[in-house]
Amino acid sequence: MNISNIVNQNSAQAPSGNSRTQLGKDDFLQLLTVQLRYQDPLNPMDNTEFVAQMAQFSSLEQLQNMNQTMESNQGAEAELQTAFKNNLVTSLVGKAVEVPTQEVAYDGDDAEVAYRLGAQARGASLRILDARGQLVRELELDVSQPYGTVEWDGRSESGDKVPKGAYLAVVAATGPGGRPVEADMLKRVKVDAVRYAGGEARIWADGREMSLSDLRGVVEAGN
Repeated sequence: MNISNIVNQNSAQAPSGNSRTQLGKDDFLQLLTVQLRYQDPLNPMDNTEFVAQMAQFSSLEQLQNMNQTMESNQGAEAELQTAFKNNLVTSLVGKAVEVPTQEVAYDGDDAEVAYRLGAQARGASLRILDARGQLVRELELDVSQPYGTVEWDGRSESGDKVPKGAYLAVVAATGPGGRPVEADMLKRVKVDAVRYAGGEARIWADGREMSLSDLRGVVEAGN
């Protein structure tokens, strides 16, 4: 009698409402014991077959132990990553960070605008719009570096000075074949506090809540 057949029959006969869909090493050993108990004494199990089935049991046990170890390691690794992330976020208090924005504040002097481009950017521009969404000025960006700055002198496309105030700005970049590439305009803000919610550290800066993934860069305060 082959224990693999018993396993297969057991699986096929298991009730559909049973939450266990796989046999573990204890089930396997129990089936082997029952098989030995009820074998025909006049026709006992062949030694080769018995050794093969014990090898199956040993392999199953090793695989199950390995799976349990991997699951345990994954849980510990996730906890370690969370602790490291929370510790990193806490260290940002008082520092200046760069976050994506779409606003340019023009106060009458030249406005310096920071931007970030994807690695495959081949062409990029900054479009400055007024409150009605009308184009005020379009500036070409240097794509030789992933991070850069461009100055806007406060003039429109026609060369006229524009009124002071807040303007909308959109960075657009294209890569090989003209396909869109990730790009952001950046704003430098100071991290005021870090608060915890659901075991996760959340950053408070510029009057709003952010996560670590919202940041694009970190610089020393005052720089």
